[in-house]
Amino acid sequence: MVFFLTALVAFFISYIITPFIARLAKKQELVDKPGYRKIHNDAIPNLGGIVIFFGFLVSIFLFVLLSRQVQALIAGCIIILLLGIIDDIADLKPLRKFTIQMIPALLFLVYHHETINQFIVQKLAFLNMAGYLLYPILLLWMVGITNSINLIDGLDGLASGISIISLITFLIIGFSVNKEYMPYNLLNAALLGSMVALFRYNFYPAQIFLGDSGSTFSGFLLSATTILLVIWSGKLLFLTVPVLVLALPITDTLFAIWRRYRSHKSIFQADQGHLHHRLLNRGINHRNVVLILLSISGVFSLLALGIAVVLLKH
Repeated sequence: MVFFLTALVAFFISYIITPFIARLAKKQELVDKPGYRKIHNDAIPNLGGIVIFFGFLVSIFLFVLLSRQVQALIAGCIIILLLGIIDDIADLKPLRKFTIQMIPALLFLVYHHETINQFIVQKLAFLNMAGYLLYPILLLWMVGITNSINLIDGLDGLASGISIISLITFLIIGFSVNKEYMPYNLLNAALLGSMVALFRYNFYPAQIFLGDSGSTFSGFLLSATTILLVIWSGKLLFLTVPVLVLALPITDTLFAIWRRYRSHKSIFQADQGHLHHRLLNRGINHRNVVLILLSISGVFSLLALGIAVVLLKH
């Protein structure tokens, strides 16, 4: 019941304030203007991150036990959100943004080091001291997923839709793991409620964009909670579950890096070679491209859910 209430409160708050935030953004010219790399032809408010975060924050203060570890994760989310807002306004250099994103990721890892160390000792003992290389891998995972959700946010409703599918999947799986995961599962429920509310306004034709603030905030929370989901599952093979659920943004990001490297361009240089751009270039309309990609994400998530059920039974 508490999970339902957490999502419901976040949903209603975000749903109610979205039109207000959209009007405020237009009035203050906090919009994503059309450009040569943009799909849209009109200036669209891009403060969706504030919408989902406000609903998320109110809900978790009402329903989530705020331990020091949970507080550290929320603090990291706030840093990511503020960085995204600044990027939406001032268009930060990608490398600088990437570097700053490591700060909240490190904050999360430091405050959860006891849990991570226990996993290393119990599950990676065969690697001896090399098991502690898990820390830089987790850092890369967090920053990578944070940016992969941002990179795939190229069409109306795509990043928010993938986030919703991923959150539902992780929420279902989270009911079956260690009870210590419950506060983090509630965080997923809160973000899910907020994201569903925004999706009504973010799907094609969008009235408001997630912006870098919203997409990176969603990616950061997903990256953090999936780490704990794997750790508290107690199974190494569980690593496949979040990778499968997030396969679409991960694959799109890896191909973008390879494509830019092969073309002797900076891996941070934006282009129009993403999967959604390629589908649009084949003549598929905007709405259908989003629906196709969300369907693919849904299939991967169902597969991951099936694997999780099998692993948790053994």
